[in-house]
Amino acid sequence: MEPNRPHLITSEETEKLPILIVDKKGMIGTALAKKLCDQLLVVLVTAAPVDAHENVIHIPHHKRVPTIPDNLYSHIFIIYNGEAELLDMLSGFVDKARESKGKLFLIMSLLTSNIKIFSFLHHQAFQSVQIIVYGETFGPGSTEPNETNFFIQQARNYGRIEIPNTGLGKLYPILFNEVLAVTVALAYGSVQHKRIVLAFPHHAFTQISVARLLQKLDPMVRTDFKKSKNHSREYYVPQGGEYFYPDYNLESRLRQVDLTRNHTKSTIPQNKLKLFIPDPDARKKRLAIGATLLFSLFIAPIIVTFFLAIVGAGLLSLSISQAEAGKLDNARQSATLAQSAFSATGELLSSLVLIATISPQGQMQVRERVQIGKEVVAAELEILRAVQVLQNISAKKSLDPKNDFYRALATLKNTLITVQKMEAEDRLPQVVMQKLDQYNGILQIVEGTIDTWPALFGFEGNKTYLVLFQNNMELRPGGGFIGSYGILPVRNGQMEKLQVYDVYDADGQLKQKIEPPYGLRRYLGASNWYLRDSNYELDYTRNAVQAAQFLKLETGQSVDGVIAIDTTFLKNLITVLGKVEVKDYNETVTAENFYQLTQTYAEKDFFPGSTQKKDFLKSLTSAMTSELLEKKNFSYEKLLQGTESSIRQKHLLFSFPDEGIQNVFAVNGLSSSLKDGRTTGKNTFLDFFSVMDANVGTNKANYYLKRSMIQQVAFDGAGGLQVTTDVSYVNSSTKDSQFGGDYKNYARFVLPADAVLQGIAFDNVQQTVVPAVTDAAIYTDPSFIPPTGLEVEQTESFDKKVVGFFFIVPAGMTKTVKLTYTIANGVNLRESAFTYNLRLFKQPGAVEDPYTLFLSYPNGFKPVRTDKRGTDLGGKLVYDLKFSEDTDFVISFSKK
Repeated sequence: MEPNRPHLITSEETEKLPILIVDKKGMIGTALAKKLCDQLLVVLVTAAPVDAHENVIHIPHHKRVPTIPDNLYSHIFIIYNGEAELLDMLSGFVDKARESKGKLFLIMSLLTSNIKIFSFLHHQAFQSVQIIVYGETFGPGSTEPNETNFFIQQARNYGRIEIPNTGLGKLYPILFNEVLAVTVALAYGSVQHKRIVLAFPHHAFTQISVARLLQKLDPMVRTDFKKSKNHSREYYVPQGGEYFYPDYNLESRLRQVDLTRNHTKSTIPQNKLKLFIPDPDARKKRLAIGATLLFSLFIAPIIVTFFLAIVGAGLLSLSISQAEAGKLDNARQSATLAQSAFSATGELLSSLVLIATISPQGQMQVRERVQIGKEVVAAELEILRAVQVLQNISAKKSLDPKNDFYRALATLKNTLITVQKMEAEDRLPQVVMQKLDQYNGILQIVEGTIDTWPALFGFEGNKTYLVLFQNNMELRPGGGFIGSYGILPVRNGQMEKLQVYDVYDADGQLKQKIEPPYGLRRYLGASNWYLRDSNYELDYTRNAVQAAQFLKLETGQSVDGVIAIDTTFLKNLITVLGKVEVKDYNETVTAENFYQLTQTYAEKDFFPGSTQKKDFLKSLTSAMTSELLEKKNFSYEKLLQGTESSIRQKHLLFSFPDEGIQNVFAVNGLSSSLKDGRTTGKNTFLDFFSVMDANVGTNKANYYLKRSMIQQVAFDGAGGLQVTTDVSYVNSSTKDSQFGGDYKNYARFVLPADAVLQGIAFDNVQQTVVPAVTDAAIYTDPSFIPPTGLEVEQTESFDKKVVGFFFIVPAGMTKTVKLTYTIANGVNLRESAFTYNLRLFKQPGAVEDPYTLFLSYPNGFKPVRTDKRGTDLGGKLVYDLKFSEDTDFVISFSKK
């Protein structure tokens, strides 16, 4: 039996004798009993509470010397927590084990290990005792007060880890469940081990290294050094012991720990954790003689104080709502009044003698809440002032835009740090916490990119950006057909007028022959490659490079970055504004008629070189810009949420030639890059799936198209994967549809590099797969006859396999494409646990697609960490979601 395998009751355990577990504190004992009771009768002696189970006999450990039932036991587990009486009773346990020919285990923590105990255990009478020494336990089930758990609790509750002194103290962390696994493996496994087994890392970790690993898992966690009078603990490690885990990957174990903020309350005493229990009778004290005098001197100030506190809280909430509605002046006024109310409350609190006498703790609580209110209002006012400064810069009202911009950014950074600190300390009011949760996405974008703003907004040199208008109703891998483009100059934080051009104006100036990619040349019939088709790559950053190069070749214009927007993003902006008056065309554009009007003007009397399309789009974007800059009362809340969702769903993308800036945007998921930043943990399979459509039918059929996906992933007995993916296309356009028609699609499926294609079917009819003829010299020859079967192009991109082929979904019809592939040696099922990590990579421009995952896991395993969206049907996990953004599934399994 492998040493890391979970418990397995072998054929030798047919005597059906009960087992005995003695653990006064109960942390190890109750967990071990729970692990074994389904297969064995357990006698558990403990002072801890025990869950009722028909196979568990609980003997309370209330006395100094516990009462042990006189029985024969196949295994005896003694958990030593420092009780001297257990060592006194050890010889009796040895005799009992010898009588029943059973095994005796003494389990202890490094915290209780010392040379005196092991000198005692070295006696000849105890040579039959198997000794297990475990390290500092952490993770689910661990209630042990130790530095590893203390660091984890600080990360959860405060978002900050205080490292004592130099941080070089030694730690021996071990996942709690692995202590149980070691115990069961020694008790029931067939592999012989030394008498002393050490269940902790062979090489100690320093305090600072453990803190840094937690910070790596949650970059929002901060670390600080703190002077401590307590010296680092020196553990006694017995000589001659066998390390059960000679190579211990602590990072992969820490990933199993829930680091969600405030998800669990720390059971370890914390210096900064104060529990105030209000006295319910404090305000019910009887008044003595002179009630009127007492009321005027004591009660009235209390009422006024609390009234002012309530007013301050109300004004704070009002100011937040006004800011969200775009009423910034009103928000500043309300916040200023709230600040005054909180300040007056704080001053009055100091004079409340009655409260200080009756309930000093209550007075302290109120004072703390008032102080929190003052800090929150101060932070809000700082943000409002910074936003006003940025608005003035944008509107060209600033006399010193560069210095004003840097001051505004510094204010925003400092305010964000203040709010994060208050959030980590659990000091924010509920209404503010809700708003932070609501704006978490946009705040992450701001925090992640704010250091690049001075360069991007032209304070380190003028910038010129290429804006691609992508029509995602004619879907392409990079977002949609590029019908128009814009040139946006930015200088000193001020965006100059966006100049919009028809893409055919630029493409008509290309003087050289550039061979198009296979899919465009073969199925679109493009004889040359132009800016309008430059977004054919699967990775947007590559598309952006190509678009900039085409623009340079065609017009001579160089740019400092490429911004891609599609019709969905523009529609989201119009939704925020409500409606946009395009006076040049006497049209009122709403979210409902936006696409029809835009497409109508684009195709009306259209021919390459005409101005109809660019002129309407130019007038529309100009009107929208004016609305955003001049309209003061639109909802900032909707604007922020709409922008954040557009970025998250890849309707707004950014790419920059500056490597440092681009890395920031790629890491924050703003560039739709195929680069996979995931790290491979122990026995972890990194799966990947994406469908990239290229509408090569020169129509807008995606306006009428609905797409849904069903993926079935099953592990075989060798740990490989068998995957079947069904993608259903419903083309609801008819012969009378304004923009529709047949959906001619060159689809590319992006899979793990080791995927082996097994078959492709259309509407359950298996296709004969043949290699695609990709040589243009061959397939453009007039005498070329396509091979019989479905031509499939298989390539690689960013360490991913790409499977591409062409098919048509006729108007008014439905087609289901089934792709079957296998992946050998995904995980090692001989290990006790494995993790499946699937990344769904969304195509830019695509709308949300219904997606269902059926994940069949191996027999003998159970899910121990799953995504909350899943349902376990026993042997199969089912996930249903709307595929509208990149999504990761991380699911861990362990042997039953």
